[in-house]
Amino acid sequence: MSSRKNIICALMSALILLAASGCIKNDIPYPRRLGTITAFEVQGQLSAAVIDSSALTVSVDMADTVIMSHVRLLRFETSSNTTVSPAIDTAFVDLSAPLCYELTTWPGQVYRWTVTATQTIERYVRVRNQIGEASINPDEHEAVVYVTLDTPLDSIEITDMKLGPSNSVITPAPESVRDFTSPQVFTVSYRDVTEEWTMAVIPREVTLTTEPADAWACSAYLYGMVPDGAETPGFRYRKASETEWTDVQGVEVGGMRVSAVLTGLEPETEYVYRIYSGEMEGSEKEFVTEAAAQMPNMGFDEWNTTDGVVYPNPDQNEGYWWDSGNTGAKLGGKTPTSQENSFLATSDVENTSAARLETVNAIIAMAGGNVFSGYFGSIQGLGAEVFFGRPFDTRPLRLTGYYSYKPEIINNVKPPDGIDLPFDRNTIKGKMDRCHIFVYVTAWDGPYRVNTKEHVYLDVNDPDVIGYGELIDSVGTDGQYRKFSIDIKYRDHRKPTYCAVVAVASKYADFFTGGIGSLMYVDEFAFEYDGEPVWEEPES
Repeated sequence: MSSRKNIICALMSALILLAASGCIKNDIPYPRRLGTITAFEVQGQLSAAVIDSSALTVSVDMADTVIMSHVRLLRFETSSNTTVSPAIDTAFVDLSAPLCYELTTWPGQVYRWTVTATQTIERYVRVRNQIGEASINPDEHEAVVYVTLDTPLDSIEITDMKLGPSNSVITPAPESVRDFTSPQVFTVSYRDVTEEWTMAVIPREVTLTTEPADAWACSAYLYGMVPDGAETPGFRYRKASETEWTDVQGVEVGGMRVSAVLTGLEPETEYVYRIYSGEMEGSEKEFVTEAAAQMPNMGFDEWNTTDGVVYPNPDQNEGYWWDSGNTGAKLGGKTPTSQENSFLATSDVENTSAARLETVNAIIAMAGGNVFSGYFGSIQGLGAEVFFGRPFDTRPLRLTGYYSYKPEIINNVKPPDGIDLPFDRNTIKGKMDRCHIFVYVTAWDGPYRVNTKEHVYLDVNDPDVIGYGELIDSVGTDGQYRKFSIDIKYRDHRKPTYCAVVAVASKYADFFTGGIGSLMYVDEFAFEYDGEPVWEEPES
């Protein structure tokens, strides 16, 4: 009895203590759950966003063609159980100023993130007999070009001009304006933006001038000016980390302008060069060579299967590089592009697989086995929406690799009506199919959208295609691999933003034309950078 009484007394004492103290305070803090932005992607960004979870910032580098106040938002992802304010409920964002977001996690922890975007617009004016670079004031919309004293101001020849984003239109046409005895006004238009620029030409005496270099990965174009009547000029260069100078070979002199192509350089390396004439030497100019970059998985050794679709990537997480038409062909129960493990181009230990590309009848439409850098968008009726290209900012000189090809007779000719075709639909049937490997180096502001339903196709004549190279074969390789080397022929000196590499078993598969059963294997692709760039047309 006494034991029971003691228990009751203890309970009564506890209740009295609880009543006296009010409530028990919980001093154990809630666990901190970080509110983070895990993915951010907008159309027109040049590379993956830089996400800093310590500084709570996101930074993106944008192409110069993007209207910063109206940018399409492609991805905005956060950590789980996180709310975002302001809410992400729009397809477009304004990146002309920093964006601020509050990410809130349970129980009420707030993290303030800032998203900023940078955009660099390259501007230049080039004329005959120009001295140095033009002086350009983007705030006042003014450009001043200096020419030699003997250049007539009423006969100025503009060879190149860019005062706005890529693809902007300048009126009047720069080449049509010759008289600069007084400043001239040009209108620069891009989409709904219009600017008026004033350009003046001023003669001045030529001095020994080292001009900025155009640096590639393993080569550089060097430029300079010398006074009229100067002794034979040349260039000297060195690594910035060294002291010994080396004379440049193959210097070309045209009047007072001096140029040379310097090869044998190392990628991602800082160099210094200067012009000389007799005992005189110009000022030093620095340049940094580009990276000798490769695309991920160019050997096609890593594959995955996601949702029943085979992909030539290790996984389909953010930043995957390669795709094919397998997503569209899946409806017909076909896999035109697949991993090949036994038939390989080389016996290297690292070479574990290749890509097998076959032209098949996918019931609803013919599908040419293909692999490309980019991503498949969606099925569009009997066609498809596909996005070609991945961000790439260096200039390779060649695409190399191996391919094996066994073509079949073209027996499927079902191109859409009402469009211009690159072949004669009445005579192509019965001819041998042909495979196609090609590469585009471009200044696109995003992946290039192709939609076969809307008859929108890749266009090699697109003005933003900086360099292009291709291989076409209708004979085949007798069941063996053949090594190839495709020169990329460049059209201008612009820095690229995107690159697309494509291989397809039937060249005209986009037009539902090819030989069912045409079979292609590709393996061990790579970019090469050594040597002198090849140009589509001789530079003037």
